[in-house]
Amino acid sequence: MKQLYKQLKQVITVVLFLLAPMTLAAQIKISGTVSDETKQSLPGVSVLVDGTKQGTVTDMNGHFLLTAKKGQTVSFQYLGYEKKQIIIGDEAVINVILKGDSKALSEVVVTALGIKKDTKRIGYALQTVDGDDLLKARDPNPIGGLIGKVAGLSVGPSPEVLREPNVMIRGDKLTLYVIDGFPINTDTWNISPDDIETYTVLKGPAAAALYGSRAVNGAILITTKKGDKNKKGLTVDFNSSTVINSGFLTFPRIQNSFGAGENTQYVFVDGKGGAPGGVDGDYDVWGPYFAGQLIPQYDSPVINGVRQATPYTARGKNNLKNFLKTGYQTNNNVSLSANGETYTTRFSVSQSKQSSYIPNSGLNIVNFNMYGSFNPSPRLKIEGNLDFNRQFTDNFPDADYGPSSLIYSTAIWTGADWDVNAPDIKAIWQPGKEGVQSQFAEYQRYHNPYLMTEKWLRGHYKNDVYGYLSANFKIDNHLNATLRSQFDTYSILRTEKLPFSAHPYGREGNQGDYREDRRNLFENNNELLLNFNYNVKNFVNLSGLVGTNLRTLSYNSSWTSTDYLNVPEVYSFSNSKNPVQSTSFNSSMMVLSGYFSLDAAFGKYATLSTTSRIDKSSAFQTPTTYYYPSVSLATVISDYIKMPNLISFLKARASFSNVRTDATSASIGPAPFSSITAFGGQTGSNLTNNPLGYGNTYMSPYNGPNYSLNTAFNINKPYNNQAAGYGPDYLYQNGIKTTTRVNYEEGFDIKFLENRLGLSATAFQYIDGPQVLANQISTATGYNILYLNALKTKKTGYEVSLSGTPIKDMGGFGWDVLVNWSTYKRVYKELPKGQDTYQTFFKEGDRTDKLYGTAFVRTKDGQIINDAAGKPLVNGGANQYLGNLNSDYSWSIYNKFHYKSWSLGVQFDGSVGGKTIDYMHNKTMRGGSNIETAQGALGDARYQDWANYGKKGYNGTYVGEGVVISNGASINYDSKTGAILNYGDLAFAPNTNKVFVQDYVSKYYNFDEANLMSKTFAKLREVTLGFDLPKKLLAGTFIHKASVSLVGRNLLYFYKDKRFKDVDLDQYNGETPLTGLQSPTVRSYGFNINVTL
Repeated sequence: MKQLYKQLKQVITVVLFLLAPMTLAAQIKISGTVSDETKQSLPGVSVLVDGTKQGTVTDMNGHFLLTAKKGQTVSFQYLGYEKKQIIIGDEAVINVILKGDSKALSEVVVTALGIKKDTKRIGYALQTVDGDDLLKARDPNPIGGLIGKVAGLSVGPSPEVLREPNVMIRGDKLTLYVIDGFPINTDTWNISPDDIETYTVLKGPAAAALYGSRAVNGAILITTKKGDKNKKGLTVDFNSSTVINSGFLTFPRIQNSFGAGENTQYVFVDGKGGAPGGVDGDYDVWGPYFAGQLIPQYDSPVINGVRQATPYTARGKNNLKNFLKTGYQTNNNVSLSANGETYTTRFSVSQSKQSSYIPNSGLNIVNFNMYGSFNPSPRLKIEGNLDFNRQFTDNFPDADYGPSSLIYSTAIWTGADWDVNAPDIKAIWQPGKEGVQSQFAEYQRYHNPYLMTEKWLRGHYKNDVYGYLSANFKIDNHLNATLRSQFDTYSILRTEKLPFSAHPYGREGNQGDYREDRRNLFENNNELLLNFNYNVKNFVNLSGLVGTNLRTLSYNSSWTSTDYLNVPEVYSFSNSKNPVQSTSFNSSMMVLSGYFSLDAAFGKYATLSTTSRIDKSSAFQTPTTYYYPSVSLATVISDYIKMPNLISFLKARASFSNVRTDATSASIGPAPFSSITAFGGQTGSNLTNNPLGYGNTYMSPYNGPNYSLNTAFNINKPYNNQAAGYGPDYLYQNGIKTTTRVNYEEGFDIKFLENRLGLSATAFQYIDGPQVLANQISTATGYNILYLNALKTKKTGYEVSLSGTPIKDMGGFGWDVLVNWSTYKRVYKELPKGQDTYQTFFKEGDRTDKLYGTAFVRTKDGQIINDAAGKPLVNGGANQYLGNLNSDYSWSIYNKFHYKSWSLGVQFDGSVGGKTIDYMHNKTMRGGSNIETAQGALGDARYQDWANYGKKGYNGTYVGEGVVISNGASINYDSKTGAILNYGDLAFAPNTNKVFVQDYVSKYYNFDEANLMSKTFAKLREVTLGFDLPKKLLAGTFIHKASVSLVGRNLLYFYKDKRFKDVDLDQYNGETPLTGLQSPTVRSYGFNINVTL
């Protein structure tokens, strides 16, 4: 019997062995990707062979690998999506698209390191914006399109070409931009909007802690387009837009009734102050009234050496408007994507041309982007991306306050006594002095506008290249490993050709210059990641990653200039009249990092997430280790507690993080640690030095060591051009550390009416410090400053975002809405040890944005107190509190209406509250060019001062508001607060003193209070009217879809006080105490065409 059993066992074994190949041959290895309807890959999707226990889940990239038999049914299930079943056929690669379930909520978003997560599992605040939504009414800068789209994100766009927008998250400047999981060094101009799939804004350090110190203020994650892997074959997309810039929102408010000069007098002698009283050089606009009277002027004929008098008229009304032209911007993009069973490729080329409304200036940008992925086996995926961006222009304008600014010379400080369209002005040069001496109404401070735009040229040439190569290997259904390497590099050349007769600050010799500013940066990141996803007893899901990164950075720059030229218009260093001035800088940095991320999901009840990162950085005084932990909790209450029918979804969330800054700087200037003094610029041990005493300091992206906490020695040439070294005048506290930020965040997300309407609300608290402070010490120590750790601040804020579809489909009509609202404030939590005040005014608990400045001395009932001459008194005590710099809150409302093939989008946004000082109002009032000086009581008095000039006994007619002290008593001020201590001793009477209006205005408007403006404003930001061509019309053609849109941007600017309509508050979204001189902001109108083949 035993022998028979043994033989039978052998027979069965042989039969099974023979049948095994047939059984195995019937099984097929299936792989593919699961994504949603927006092409976003879905991680964590359950993939199960029906009727078996055989299954898997998709990895972080939505990939799956499964073995099944032909004819079996495979089910794909994911929370918030409709279940999908597929019968296995002969295909080895199956890509699946899951449709959203209208009764559930699930959305996959990109988080730190490019990890895709279900929003149900996320315990911190973020918002995502579709890249295509920003392509129609596009801003000249790619990031400018995000204005109003995200609660808590503030974008201050600059009207100047090549100026980086002031991007802030929760009141802090954003410096971290991440593309496809890798941080890049960007000024935002090298980002191609046509290649962007989504923008994801990580609002706090808890969301971005995996990026370490660079993420202290949050991050913007950019996911690039990679082709539609669910669409086989070749796809061609074409997008084109043309926009004209015409019609000013803000513009200098200039008068044309009075000309240049001083005290109503003007006569031209040499344009350099040679006239009596110096009234023809470096003048204000307080000259004579334009009445056709005869006055020698710059272009008056000279007979026998005597300049003749000619009629004095306002021949140059609206000089600035007449000089500016209509600007335009064109954007064109073509992309090609090809997809097969095992590969996906995309190639894109974009071109942007901005022609400024300032003549002979603009910017060109060309961008090439390539992406490719290849699956040589179901387990292995290789992908790479390469992007090249070229910015170039032979001339861009400088608008900063000073003689190098076109607006400064054309509108602010010169009058209407010269005509911008006069042939001699257009000719630029004086006859017989071509290339040497320009023609203009003044030669000491101001410039011919054509000289500034056609001869005084600033070039900008920048190449950016970044890319990565990645390999992902699926070890099994629970583990996959990724090895990837990325590089990011740029090279910059900026030039300046300063012609003869140009005389900006520090270069009054009028002999020209040539300069070159060169900068080069290279950064490399090498990263190894191990991703995991495990289920424990069908209740706990553990997913996350562990990884390591090696980051290296190198930077070098040089700044070189002639010191005047020998030969005009020969721009080379060999033409320098004096020794060439030059400085150089280089730096390097290495950071070794390790990190992990873990999401523990407890069924339908909650997800507990934690991340941790440790960095070893070379940027500090000595290589230093930093630790960045974060933890967050998310629970979808509506999954386990029955809600009222009105509520379809309710989620609560909370997070904590602790992030320490490194000794690095996000940006760098032209001449770090420069000792050049020849041009009146900056010197010293810092990265932002500009050797020039004029113009804008161009800051390029850096994210390298700042050496601010390292001892540095300065080199100068104090005598006979010989170098000398100088030791530092500062010390460091023993054990000094960089600043720490602790972040707490709480919030909820709620959906109503089967997810038709949604509300997301967040509260956050930041504790920053102790910070690194420069503390003055006794010079007896041999030093001036001791750097120490002191001062803590606390910031609290709230954000609300309302989105939804009030009308989904009412006879083809629909309505979508997005409303964002945010507010925050920061206070001093802990002052330096032993101090009860900080920086003179601030006490513990005070807001950090309190604005202090010069204010009028007033009676108890608020009347201005004047001196005995009838002019406002200067406070003998301290500056006064004028308001808060930050707005009370910011808001935006975006509505999109659609009816069949038509759509209309409209966005309004703005801010409420806050104060700032209008510096240009100060200058134009005191300089006499502001229209207010020629209107009303001021204008009448100004005319009388001119008409009665020189008359005996005439002392002016203007009487200022307020009172004077009538009993001869003196005011006793509190030396700390400036408050009047002896009101009881003072008697007041109405002011009746008559004064010259120029004297009064010059003093009155030198008070900060006189130029104090509210920061409350609103804008009609954008309007788009679109039409999608019907599919019936395109049927039978090679065009898959096409749309045409009419677009407008920055169409209306609402501001209550017309006195300050020369300022566009858009750009002053931070704690800016003073406005500056800016180019006028303009409206944009145009059209967009999008075609897919």
